Amino acid sequence: MRRKGRAERRSLWEDVRDRALPLSPEEQVRPAAFLRAGAGDAATLLALRALRRAVWPLIIAGVGIAWLNNEFDAQTLSVLTNPEEYVAAFLSPLALLAVGWGLRILVSLAGLVIAAPLAQGAWVEGAQAVSRGRRLIDLAYLSAGYRSVRWSYAVQREAVARCGDLGRRLSWLETAGRVALPVAFAFLVWVALQDVGTTTPAG
Repeated sequence: MRRKGRAERRSLWEDVRDRALPLSPEEQVRPAAFLRAGAGDAATLLALRALRRAVWPLIIAGVGIAWLNNEFDAQTLSVLTNPEEYVAAFLSPLALLAVGWGLRILVSLAGLVIAAPLAQGAWVEGAQAVSRGRRLIDLAYLSAGYRSVRWSYAVQREAVARCGDLGRRLSWLETAGRVALPVAFAFLVWVALQDVGTTTPAG
């Protein structure tokens, strides 16, 4: 019965997929369309992807280090949101946490900026907004969409192919970031267990 149910669900999904409206070749997504010509843009994208993968391991490890040093308390958020005290965080156990959040902001903005030239040339002639302000707003929206697609693995594969050995090395760095994430989580769990062990009163 269970196998039959799975088969029915799979058939239902295939039926829904088959009923989808077919896209013309012009409407289908081509990874190469989301990269500028040459290897420069592809290498930049791969470098940003590697940095992007490092963000959460840095943040999680930073939380663990701050926790170990009794710095992760109610003042942490104020330190990371107050511009005057943000630099001071680099001289404290919050340094790694500050680096992680700063890197997250920089990578997001950089991804948006390098996607803007592609988005700017994507509009069909005459389809753009009339006023300059609205064109800038539309450019921001479309650039964000291009940035999202550029984070996909299909575009990554195209970028690696364009960059050759450099692309493969950058891809390995991104893989290292993926491996670092569960390691950082394990470190945070270990810190939490250590804290519980030291705060639990003896029986």
